[in-house]
Amino acid sequence: MVMPQMSALAAGLSGAGHTQRIGVVFGMKRRTADLAEEPVAFVALPDGRRIAYREFGARDGHPVLSLHGTPGSRLKFEMADAEARHAGLRLISIDRWGYGFTDLNPRTTLAAFSRDMEVVADALLFDRFAVMGISGGGPFATATAACEGLGERIAALALVAPVGPIAGTPVGLKMSPFHVFAFRAVSQTPGAVRLGFGGFRSLLGGHSALAMKIAAARASTVDRSVVCRPHQRQSLVEAFRAGLAFGCDGPVTDMRMFGRRWDVDPRTIRCRSRMWLGTADRNIPIRAARYLAETIPGCELTELDGHGHYWVIDHIPEVLGWIARTFEAGLGSRPANQI
Repeated sequence: MVMPQMSALAAGLSGAGHTQRIGVVFGMKRRTADLAEEPVAFVALPDGRRIAYREFGARDGHPVLSLHGTPGSRLKFEMADAEARHAGLRLISIDRWGYGFTDLNPRTTLAAFSRDMEVVADALLFDRFAVMGISGGGPFATATAACEGLGERIAALALVAPVGPIAGTPVGLKMSPFHVFAFRAVSQTPGAVRLGFGGFRSLLGGHSALAMKIAAARASTVDRSVVCRPHQRQSLVEAFRAGLAFGCDGPVTDMRMFGRRWDVDPRTIRCRSRMWLGTADRNIPIRAARYLAETIPGCELTELDGHGHYWVIDHIPEVLGWIARTFEAGLGSRPANQI
């Protein structure tokens, strides 16, 4: 999860000559624009809304519903295309609510999101499939795995550096001052969230290096080293741009939901589950992620000593390999500690 710091954004925007341009940039298109330049597909929902997605990996592989972080987009998992083909996995990488070409849901709850994913699974004719959530996609992946309507169709749940439950849990009072501010105050102030991410969005248009420098301002040293690599930085920039192309509804919705009590119960999850969590991750409240792992029955928690939030960029084959082995073993939906 990337939460731009207000003071740094203000300085960055001023220095870049963007004080009057927050919320505008990089040739925005309407959500109904011609998509000929990118193979985006859509699932139509019963109420007329649409979920946009891209596919990566093996076209005939085991399906994996892949959920990006905050902010992010369908392009997040483009980095995993070759590795997914090698693992025999078909990644369905969606734009979550309010990001990219996906419409908002007026009912902004995790349970409502899981019902949307049930429609997606039905439309794409998934018999059994896995769910993978990274960072801010973690709560949504957890909700999907807990969806009563999907039941044993969920083969596996993979969580990487996820945002865990905060409100109404023991971890709510044990966060860093920054996370307390972000998740207990700013998250419930849509105008502040929109201002922060609007500034970030503006910088992505013509000053992407500065935008990423600000995004990594409070990250661990190991994470800053990853973001500094040209290829990885450009991959993140493109995913962020695509997700914020039409505005900041996505992160505003995410932050509001992160700061509220979850309306799904992770204790009802019955699929094989695993979480990867870097001990040097400063982007998310680590205690909340650990609490989530403890709450999911049989979830295997892999703590990565000295690694940070962006561990997955270099280690996506490990995550995909675990998912592939779960499918190949033909395991049922009973909890287990490891595979």
